Amino acid sequence: MSLYKFGLAADKSVLLRQALGAEADAYFAAMESAEQAFLSSITNEKNQQKLDWLLLRTNLICRMSDRDIDRLSDYRIDKTQKVTDNLNGKSRQIVIVTVEALAAVIDDIKAQQWVGFDTETAATFEKGRRNTNPISLIQIATSSHCYLFRMVGSNILPFKTALTEVLGEDSNIVKIGIGLRSDVNAVKRDFGIALNPILDLNWLMNQLGAAKQMGTVQIAATVLALKLPKSKRVTLSNWAIPLDKSLSAEQINYAAGDALAALDIFHALFEQLSAYKALWPKSIQQRF
Repeated sequence: MSLYKFGLAADKSVLLRQALGAEADAYFAAMESAEQAFLSSITNEKNQQKLDWLLLRTNLICRMSDRDIDRLSDYRIDKTQKVTDNLNGKSRQIVIVTVEALAAVIDDIKAQQWVGFDTETAATFEKGRRNTNPISLIQIATSSHCYLFRMVGSNILPFKTALTEVLGEDSNIVKIGIGLRSDVNAVKRDFGIALNPILDLNWLMNQLGAAKQMGTVQIAATVLALKLPKSKRVTLSNWAIPLDKSLSAEQINYAAGDALAALDIFHALFEQLSAYKALWPKSIQQRF
């Protein structure tokens, strides 16, 4: 990514590609080359860090085109990649939590400072109707596991009681996610749990200069340089199936991916930002 592309609105990029056709890639490459030459000509010891910080911020908050995202390597849920040196290559497991394993799982989550968080809800197909279906699945990710809590049937009462310890306002564990407002409201509505403390990565990207909500796919692309698969078919699948039936492999991987990606993005983002702490916006300095 470049300052040039950052300043070029997405619709303008599409217009240029339509007009230039097969020559579009060469045009964009020439513009980026000219930019690099210009930046090299003005860079000195006094402004090096500020220019590097500017380039980093624009790379992080500039929305990537579907074309560019398709060129990225796939995000993996089985092994950490492109996060930090001490986490990269670490194997991860997805665990469908049972009542029998609940206590051990909660103990593991309690030992964490940060966890990735997401929920899944059965879709409503009534046009114009707000989805008020209860949460069917809660995902909590650590650096080594993603725990899937099926909030249906006989699981609801014991899971609700146990999860209050790690999700509620008396917990010190920071729940990290993307677009958490609806999750916060639904967790309170369905289980009476006030989800806190939380960190919405969209807020963090906004503080860096992103103009609007970017979404998980976009943030994974800009921060991790990885393509997070998203399927509308899986999103709209039945998450509320009875406990005597298993979630599909697609559902499991999709649900785990969102929570794991949130945690990965958080760690990778601060790895990239750490060298520029003195230049962070005040809002981020105060928060961290």
